Amino acid sequence: MKNLTMKRVLAGVLGAATMIASSLTMASACTTIYAGANRTQEGTKFIARSEDYGSDMNKLWFVSEAGAYSGTFRGCPEYGPFTYELSHPSYRFTYFKNDNVYNGVCPECGEENAQHASYTEFGTNEKGVSISATETISGTDTVLAVDPYRDAGWAQENSKPAGIEEGDIPTVLLSEAASAREALDLLLKIYDAYGCADGAGLFITDQQESWYIENCSGTQYVAIKLNDDLLFLEPNMAIIGSVDLDDTENVIASPKLIETAKAAGTFTGDEAENIINFRASYAGRLDSADKRLVEGLNYLNSAYSYDADQLVADNSRFTISNLDATGAIVPLYTNISADRTLSVDDILNYYKLSTIAKSGNQEIEIFQIFKDRPMEYATVSWVAVGDLACNVFVPYYPMLIDAMYEGYQAGTPEVQFTTEKPTEGLFYPYAKRSYNRETGEVTTTDGYRILPEGWEKSYYWSFEILNDYVRYFVNEDGSPMVSDADKTYIKAKLNALQQEFYKDFVSMNTLQASKNARSLATENGASMAKAAQRTAQELISYVQGSGTLTRADAIYTLWLQEGSPKAKSAAMPFADVASGDYFYEAVLWAAENGIVSGVDAKTFSPDAPCTRAQAAVIAYRMAKSPAADAEGYLDVADTSYYAQAASWAKSAGAVSGEAFNPNAACTKTQLDAFVTAAA
Repeated sequence: MKNLTMKRVLAGVLGAATMIASSLTMASACTTIYAGANRTQEGTKFIARSEDYGSDMNKLWFVSEAGAYSGTFRGCPEYGPFTYELSHPSYRFTYFKNDNVYNGVCPECGEENAQHASYTEFGTNEKGVSISATETISGTDTVLAVDPYRDAGWAQENSKPAGIEEGDIPTVLLSEAASAREALDLLLKIYDAYGCADGAGLFITDQQESWYIENCSGTQYVAIKLNDDLLFLEPNMAIIGSVDLDDTENVIASPKLIETAKAAGTFTGDEAENIINFRASYAGRLDSADKRLVEGLNYLNSAYSYDADQLVADNSRFTISNLDATGAIVPLYTNISADRTLSVDDILNYYKLSTIAKSGNQEIEIFQIFKDRPMEYATVSWVAVGDLACNVFVPYYPMLIDAMYEGYQAGTPEVQFTTEKPTEGLFYPYAKRSYNRETGEVTTTDGYRILPEGWEKSYYWSFEILNDYVRYFVNEDGSPMVSDADKTYIKAKLNALQQEFYKDFVSMNTLQASKNARSLATENGASMAKAAQRTAQELISYVQGSGTLTRADAIYTLWLQEGSPKAKSAAMPFADVASGDYFYEAVLWAAENGIVSGVDAKTFSPDAPCTRAQAAVIAYRMAKSPAADAEGYLDVADTSYYAQAASWAKSAGAVSGEAFNPNAACTKTQLDAFVTAAA
């Protein structure tokens, strides 16, 4: 569908529908899962984290070419800025950032013609180092009184340089480091010399080793080396529990970690044995367990039935430790046990859980690390952008990307808020909520949110608007615009596309045999991203009613609206409908009940367009083929297979006008009209 057509359709629909939504200005929120290689089917480790800062905020994905940074690195002025002297021209690396492309203004600090990247999140450099760096966590007020964050305010008050902010960490480390250990040493050196502007949990990894670091105050930190047996979740909660700091091969701590906690009066552990419970000594939110943690644990193991109170009462259910019951040092572990060896699907679907997939999702990059491959093939990135509830993950080889798909780089104007109803453009009713950090007061302002011009070019907006429809849009009578059946349809279509991506992702062997592996890898990723964006826009058209349907989609939609009935027979009459197809049960049921027949005895042609004639016949059969006496159409021959169905549809009020247009593709709106007439 052309972008202009899509825009006209959406504008028309928004005039007849409303969207009830609200937001709360918030700190960064992210959701993490780590699964060691021994926990996964492919024997690969997964390092996954989503950025969950807020809705309707465009995110972009780029390649920073080698040498793009040199000399003095200058971070975002909103947080200092942090400055650092780079030791050499930067390596080449991938990175996500906020949209400062459209008008050159940094959305964080407001600087015009901003030269700094705005809140980088993830990335992989040419040396195989990957960083995931903005899992915001916090220290207690008591700890922060002793060891405050080295943010812009602290720097100004103390006339000292600001510490590094989590959004600047990927750029610095990916520019400088040729290995994970080199990146870790550099980060801890920066923490020791400058401190940090806020608390964070972050990952540093390459093919050889992976590290997870937590800091909850200005200068204190713990870094742990991740082994292949570990499995943990981290939803903005410090999760490093009781650790023996003498395990120096696997645990690296700031020199004054225990001393600082003692000064704050929060130390929990055994100083004589050099043991500290980091979460208990430093972290905030000790009196609550995030709902994401509860649902995530229960997802991993069906035997679990945790609630928040249980997890608060016993943090050892999810925290990381290197101590056994006797106090002896053992390999780092958690008490989290999955009831299965995890597949790629398990990791991706973790981010579809109801408490994790939400309107605040901005983007995610999941690193899958292969030990036994050449370096340039060892890291696979699974990328999704926007709300994750209705979304797909596109796989890439980040070290082989020559250029990003253009949809990832489409800058757009910012979403606008107004208290007066707009007279043009795309908009919806919106309750804007703002939080005053100093007073704790929340204020609400009713108004309208205006979506940006040019959204159709943006990968982010294509999925964000689709999810907005699914979550929020209502009809004038207050009923949801997107029915439960339509939600199921959307998710089935996206799941089918995800399964296609698993098959379409070019293999290492194919790349190695090609004349130009970089070109092939780049084209492969771009083609999948293009297909994903196109599918999102087609699904937007579907929920608007303007999208045309395939034969499979038409039958599947009807089947969902009928309550997904089970067929009595297991014998599929059509050779081109496979048991793994999302529409298999629907076609089996429809064929058994005489609702649909194939283009011939053995062929259903699921991907062929469903014509108005075919849709009318399907609905007519659902209505038990009643007699119809309406005057026919000039473009419907009396001898055609759909003549009676067309006459019935006209008499039932499902169609009007002088022409039936039997060969035109059937839209969702027209199919709904046929089905309503058959009810």
